[in-house]
Amino acid sequence: MMTTKMNSLQTAALLLLSAAAAPQTAIALSTITQQPKPPTATTDRPLLRQFGRGINDRILNSKEGYNRFGSDDHYTSDETIPCLDMQTTSDSDTTNNNVAASSSLYDVSSQRKIREAYMANDNTQQGTIPASDGIHGRSSGSGCCIIRLTGKDATSVRGLVDFADNFFEGVDSGDNESDNDDSNGATSIAARRLKDLGVFRIANNVHAGFDHNVNEEGKMQVLYTKLIPGDDDEDPLLLPLEVGDLVGTKSLSGAHSGMSTLFDIGSQITSAVLGMDTESTNKLLDDCSRTTAKVEMISDNHEQIADTMSNSYQRIIRYLKPKQDEDAQNDAAFWPHVDSTFLTLIPMPEIAGLEVWCPSSRYAESDDMSERGEWVRPIKPTVIDEGAAAGMDAEANSDDEDCIHVVALAGEFLQLLSDGQVPTCIHRVIAPKPPSPSAFGFGTSNNKYKPRVSAPLFLRPRRGDEAVLDVESDLRDSDNTGLYFEKGLMEECDEMRVWDYMDCMSPNN
Repeated sequence: MMTTKMNSLQTAALLLLSAAAAPQTAIALSTITQQPKPPTATTDRPLLRQFGRGINDRILNSKEGYNRFGSDDHYTSDETIPCLDMQTTSDSDTTNNNVAASSSLYDVSSQRKIREAYMANDNTQQGTIPASDGIHGRSSGSGCCIIRLTGKDATSVRGLVDFADNFFEGVDSGDNESDNDDSNGATSIAARRLKDLGVFRIANNVHAGFDHNVNEEGKMQVLYTKLIPGDDDEDPLLLPLEVGDLVGTKSLSGAHSGMSTLFDIGSQITSAVLGMDTESTNKLLDDCSRTTAKVEMISDNHEQIADTMSNSYQRIIRYLKPKQDEDAQNDAAFWPHVDSTFLTLIPMPEIAGLEVWCPSSRYAESDDMSERGEWVRPIKPTVIDEGAAAGMDAEANSDDEDCIHVVALAGEFLQLLSDGQVPTCIHRVIAPKPPSPSAFGFGTSNNKYKPRVSAPLFLRPRRGDEAVLDVESDLRDSDNTGLYFEKGLMEECDEMRVWDYMDCMSPNN
C-alpha cells in the first residue's frame, strides 16, 4: 500500500498556489472565464474535424431514441453489454496464490476477448449471424462493458465508493452549525471552507473545487479533483486539499487505492483494444504516474505545477432530488454526451441512473426512430458466461459480496486510435425519481429520497510533449475496417501529440 506524504510546508504552499491562481472564490464552474487560447500553428486536420462532427451527429441521433425498460422484447443489459473479468497486473503474477490473487472465482478475460467486447460489430446487419447471437445482441455495440473485479481489487474500489459517500456526509455536516463535537466540528469547518472555496482555476482549463449546485439547475453537486503524481512510494496529491481534512486520512487512502486499481484496469483495456505494448501505453496514456521532475510548491510556480498534474482525474457526483412533475426522459441530469477520454471507469452505484445508447445492427438508418436503437441501463450481469466458475448459479454470480462491478465507457480517443473499430460510448444520466406520496398525500418514513452518488475516473492521454503517436510502432496493425472507419484519418493523426487532437475535433472548446 502506498503512503501519503504531505508536510505542513507543502500544504501551506499549495494553499498559496490556490489563492494565487484563483483570487475569485465560491463560483460555479460554468461561470469561470478562460484565458484566451494562445495562437497555434497546428496544421489543418480536416479528417479530425470530420471525425468530431460524426460523433456529434451520433449524439443528436441518440437524443431521438427511447428506452423501453419493462416493455416486451426490449434491449437488456445482459444482451447488449459484455461483462469482462479482470484483475490488476500486480496480481497477474500471483494467480497461484489463492490469498493474493484477486480473481479467484472467475477466469480472467483474455486480451482478445477484451478487444472483441469493445469492437463494433455489423455482422448481424450483413445477415451472417442471427441478431440475437451477436456479442452485442441486436446492437452493433455501445462502447460499454461491465468489468467484474474480485478479492482485493474489489476491496480497493469499494474504498473509492466509501470515499465518495464519506465526502458528501462531510459536506452535509457543514450545514450543522450547532455541532460542538470536536471531530465533527473539525469536519464541519472543512466542509464550510470547501464550499466557500468553490471551483478555482489553477491554469487554463485546469480546475478543482466543489460546486454545490452545477449551473444553478438544482440537479447535481460535483467535486472536481486534480491529481499531482507522487513518487513510486507515494500516493498522488489530491486537490482541493480540504477534501483530505473533510474525509480523513483513512478514507483518502482508500480512495487512492481504488483509483490505482482503476488506472491499472483502464490501462490494460486500452492496451488490449489498441494492441499497444507497455512502452507505448505508458507514453500515451496518463495513469497518474510521474514522468517529469518535481516542481517546487510555491505560488510563483502554479503554471509549472499545473503542467505536472495528471491529465486524468476523478470526479464525485451527487444527483439531487428531481421535481415530481419532471419527465425523466426529457429532463436528464446529464444529457447525451461522450467523454474526451480513452476510458471512463465508474464503480457501479447502488442506485441506477446511467444509460448507454445501443444502436441497432439492422435498423440504424430506419425512418422509425424507435427502431434505430435503444437506451440501455447497465446492471450487474445475471447470466453466467464461459469464464464463470463451474457450478455457480446466477444469484451467486450477481450478488457475491467479494465482487464489485465497474462500468467502463469507451471515449473519443479509443474510437479514434482504433481506426473506428470501437464506438465512443454515448451516455446520459437520469436521476432516480423521488418516491410517490402515500394515498393520503403524505410521504412515509419508508419513502425518504436517497440521492445517487457516482465516482467516475476519467482516463485521458498525457499532455506532455513526449506523448506523440507513431502509428506504425504504437498501434496494432489490423487489416479489419471498423464500422466507423474513415479513410486517411490515422495518417492525419500520425506524428502528432495525442492531446492536440482535441483542438481539431472540438476547436470551440
